[in-house]
Amino acid sequence: MPSLFANGLFWMSVACCAVAQFFIIRSVRGTRYVPEPTATVPRSSHAVEMLWAVLPAVGLIVLLAFTWRAIQSTSTARSHGMATASAGPAT
Repeated sequence: MPSLFANGLFWMSVACCAVAQFFIIRSVRGTRYVPEPTATVPRSSHAVEMLWAVLPAVGLIVLLAFTWRAIQSTSTARSHGMATASAGPAT
């Protein structure tokens, strides 16, 4: 995969994930109709809901950081390999 294509695909994925996560957190923070808690259906804490919205975002950031590092190491290895291959045979 060419480096330019890999970088573009990565940053498009980052943008899509960021927009999706923004709307997830926005929906958790927003006010909505919550029925009265009953004995059979307890009401969840707002902090717990926010935690379950932010925790996947943190995991996604870690995953994207490792992916970016892998893309950069692959493109660096390719550029070094191409430089030595184009230099010609060693005499």
